[in-house]
Amino acid sequence: MHIDIRPIETYAEYRACEQLQKLVWGDEFVVPLNLLTTVQRNGGLVLGAFIGQELVGFVFGFLARTADGRLKHASHMAAVRPDLRDSRVGERLKRAQREFALAQDLELMTWTFDPLLARNAHFNIHKLGAICRTYLRNVYGPEPELVDGILPSDRFQVEWWLVQSPITRPAAELIATAPLINPSLDAPPHITGAPILRLRIPSDFVKLQQHDPSAAQAWRYHVRACAEAAFAANYVVVDFIRSESQYVLVKPDA
Repeated sequence: MHIDIRPIETYAEYRACEQLQKLVWGDEFVVPLNLLTTVQRNGGLVLGAFIGQELVGFVFGFLARTADGRLKHASHMAAVRPDLRDSRVGERLKRAQREFALAQDLELMTWTFDPLLARNAHFNIHKLGAICRTYLRNVYGPEPELVDGILPSDRFQVEWWLVQSPITRPAAELIATAPLINPSLDAPPHITGAPILRLRIPSDFVKLQQHDPSAAQAWRYHVRACAEAAFAANYVVVDFIRSESQYVLVKPDA
């Protein structure tokens, strides 16, 4: 199966981006054609993955600044047709997006994802090598929280340092003995001050939401408390262990 990665160009291809968003996320938060085309023409990027003439994935990002004024590429959206999620289309798109940002002399790309989604954590943190030290509460609503039983849309904001990460991953043998921040769902965060900590999440949060909404809600607020406490203590997420469904955090100054 040959997959071609290239910028979106035609009206039909931009419309295909709209349709792919609806397929992946529904109708509520579709980035429309007029915004996609404007960003593409003004220093941003709308990059597509094609099989023949059919769009099967795309990424969308734009030039932005960090809080301290550093220029960066803000990656807002990445979508892949559901039946192709295990075919490395997403990884190829992100790698191509990296090359685009490097060509603009940028060293940093950021984006957000739900920290309770193990699949996304594995891809963003373990595979791509992004790090995280920022927790954002309820980015997309609802307001007030939990209206109609909808969970708050909390997110990790990750940093993907495109040349070299400022923080290295610890060795596996050190991670294995690191204490858990959350040995119990009912206990407060256990921030020990150790140089390495682990934070566990459900292995399949989507299924948990479907079958036990009250447990999903408990996990949302539990991980929020744990991550915020860890980041306040200057810990940084540097890896994700898929087999254990655990984040690995380090304290750079320890």
